[in-house]
Amino acid sequence: MASIKGLSITARYPFLPEARRRLAEYGITLESFNDPAYLKVVERAKRRILEAIERGDEIELSGLSDDDFIELASFPLSIAMIAAMGDKRLARRFALATASLTIKLLESEDPEWRDEIVLKIARDVFSMDVRQDARVIGGVSYGYSLGLRDYLRGALAFNRPEWKLVNRVVERGRVLVTSHELIRLLKDRVMEHVLSLIERVGKIGALPGPVEEAIKEIRGKMPAAVELELDAVKTGPETWPPCMRAIADKLMAGENISHFANFSFAAFLSNIGFEPHEIIRFYANRPDFNERIARYQVEHIAGLRGSRTRYTAPSCSTMKTNGLCVKDGALCGGVRSPLAYYRRAIRRMKKLDKDKDEVGEERGEAGGEAIRGSGADGDNAGHQQVSDNLG
Repeated sequence: MASIKGLSITARYPFLPEARRRLAEYGITLESFNDPAYLKVVERAKRRILEAIERGDEIELSGLSDDDFIELASFPLSIAMIAAMGDKRLARRFALATASLTIKLLESEDPEWRDEIVLKIARDVFSMDVRQDARVIGGVSYGYSLGLRDYLRGALAFNRPEWKLVNRVVERGRVLVTSHELIRLLKDRVMEHVLSLIERVGKIGALPGPVEEAIKEIRGKMPAAVELELDAVKTGPETWPPCMRAIADKLMAGENISHFANFSFAAFLSNIGFEPHEIIRFYANRPDFNERIARYQVEHIAGLRGSRTRYTAPSCSTMKTNGLCVKDGALCGGVRSPLAYYRRAIRRMKKLDKDKDEVGEERGEAGGEAIRGSGADGDNAGHQQVSDNLG
């Protein structure tokens, strides 16, 4: 089989079952990394994590090692190191980078062997119902058919029209997909798989010295988590609809959300008065955060680029269609859009503040009359009464 940089399939895709079996033959444990003979494995594991931090979705194939054993053994070690660090943002960033690297590897495989590898990953790792089904329909060259459930599980996260089921070729409960489309559907599966591997490791005790040193270096290069005092920003989040609060919670936790959710949230914030730099801060904890790209997209949504048209937030019906509505709108009182919910909440807040002010004024007038009516020296008597009450 053709290989990349001379690496075996198990070294290129170290999450395969064969990779685990092959590594088990070496009898390596965590204690093994105290041995200087394994320093290169530790260095490669550290570099895997640092590349994930620095490059994320833009990770390149050039970072791969030429050594089959180093590439194979460094993957589970990097998983253990991330588990030991206990940083969920880092775990998601690493999962994203690993998934992106996998996709680039698959796309770069010799077409003669690509189908075999793609099917092996889809079936052996993710138990997907996929078959080879090469044919041309409407000028499109399909390579596979996918069970409806497996197709929807991945495609529902995509918002481009070509992924909608109504625009697909569906035959007897199977959806035809191209080679590129199937590889793209594998990306999210790989991310989920890597995150599950990290979670499965659980708590780790003392680590070998070289591994601890590597972790210390990684911690020093990790960006600080972005924390927002939401109550101090504009009027949120108590005036935001549940759907927008849910998206904000996921973003601040560093979770991935759909492209449509990204757009909807940025459009909502832009329409209620947030500046681009304030909106961008919400996205800084995402595993695929790229400030340059985020700034361009947010400024485009805000009408500062391109056609200079500010996009409005989607309607409630559109939010429901894209799976972003919370409890089917039961918490929102029948509004038609997130912005309508926000405006209503603002009006209620202003009315509440006005009522409080009026109550306060009435109490103040009554108190003043009581003090003034206490005698000829009303002011002094009133002050004395307050002092007595305090002391």
